[in-house]
Amino acid sequence: MKKILVAVACMAVFLSAHLGVFAAPESLPVDATGNSNGLVVVTKPKNQKETTFDDSYTISGYGMGGTTVALYRYNVDDHVYEKFYTEAKSIDANGGSQVLRTASETTIGSSGLFMSTIVLDQGDNTIIVRAENGDKIQLLRLDIKKYNYTIIDLIKSLRS
Repeated sequence: MKKILVAVACMAVFLSAHLGVFAAPESLPVDATGNSNGLVVVTKPKNQKETTFDDSYTISGYGMGGTTVALYRYNVDDHVYEKFYTEAKSIDANGGSQVLRTASETTIGSSGLFMSTIVLDQGDNTIIVRAENGDKIQLLRLDIKKYNYTIIDLIKSLRS
């Protein structure tokens, strides 16, 4: 009987071993800090500050395989960084539509590369790239400013 109990206990531990893997938190406090460097290197944008006229922006880089990378945007009203979600509409077999929300979170595979596309708000977008591998956490801050096309139109009108 003891052997059966030990075997059942061992199986329970073995089967629940994957439960130690958790998703990145939904939000980060403004004063959040990491405890590591070198988990990831962001190659786009090349600098911590970037400007664009595009509605979306792809953040990419490379890092250690098995590292989870999540993106967060600063929420001015709540004074926290909130995890990015991508929303897409899908139509089921009955013709009904659903909105699917997918977290902007990825685990770096054997290629060592990661990339994630985010939708930008007009104006300043303060982004945190959070990389986690085991007990190591790295935080990188990016500032991406989205301009609107009226500025381009203004500049073009000055040239003519």
